[in-house]
Amino acid sequence: MDHLQSNQAVIIKGVAGQYTLHRYNPPFEGIAVPRGIFRKTNHTPLPGDLVEYAVSGDPDIPYVIEKILPRKNELKRPPMANLDILLITISTVLPPPDFYLIDRLTAYAEILMIKAFLVLTKLDLSASDAIEIVNNYQHAGFPIYQLGLDRSSDLEKLKSDIKGQIVAFAGQSGVGKSTYLNLLFDDDLMKIGELSNKAGRGKQTTRHIQLFPNEASYVADTPGFQNISLADAKITGTQLAQGYPEIKKLATECMFNDCTHISEPGCAVLDAGPELIHPKRLKRYQFLRQELDNYYANMY
Repeated sequence: MDHLQSNQAVIIKGVAGQYTLHRYNPPFEGIAVPRGIFRKTNHTPLPGDLVEYAVSGDPDIPYVIEKILPRKNELKRPPMANLDILLITISTVLPPPDFYLIDRLTAYAEILMIKAFLVLTKLDLSASDAIEIVNNYQHAGFPIYQLGLDRSSDLEKLKSDIKGQIVAFAGQSGVGKSTYLNLLFDDDLMKIGELSNKAGRGKQTTRHIQLFPNEASYVADTPGFQNISLADAKITGTQLAQGYPEIKKLATECMFNDCTHISEPGCAVLDAGPELIHPKRLKRYQFLRQELDNYYANMY
């Protein structure tokens, strides 16, 4: 993203058919609309798209998008493209971790070839609860960042690790996504919702997807991830297994190639001990797998 051609840029925002383009080097930012051919082909530009543009001759909207370059990946919900890293933000307390949501998000990321980073927040409120989260995911190999008071080193490491990448936040409301977006920028870029003490949930304040340029990176606070449905994303049970790194690794030793890792004999996943896969994470996989298999079975 640091060195693009002079007619190329990244879409960082799209509102009402107008798109904000940005490029780091050589520096560029401008407003553009897509050529009519995109409407005819139903090919909608998305935040994160790398595009080629030209001068439009219109002083109000000075640029026109001529071409969308091939996408690394495309997310249907929230709609964006070319995501490199998904920062799955998890509060140790208030709200308590939703492990099923975390598993859906990590699997979704793995299947779409997006790196999943786990960002633990509010360790100053409940550092002990972080141990259970780490234990659940240590065998999956996801990078884990523990943030809170006196955790500046992990925040600086996170800044370094996302440099030059397109990054999105995901997680439950109220876990601190917008707070840490602001800390990454050292600025108040997003309006932060007040935490509802009664419900233990944050008020969702993000209204559209926007990528914020930051030290050669693009960071998004994206609505939509907290209600992610694997079935709506067209992910099958077989694909789900590929979204669990520890299961994917163990499955090479299963007796059957089509093993679902639920009840088959000779299943290396079922035979594995807690030192290879966390038992609760395996049970959650089995629940999600049966949920997806039943969904697709009922379609026919």
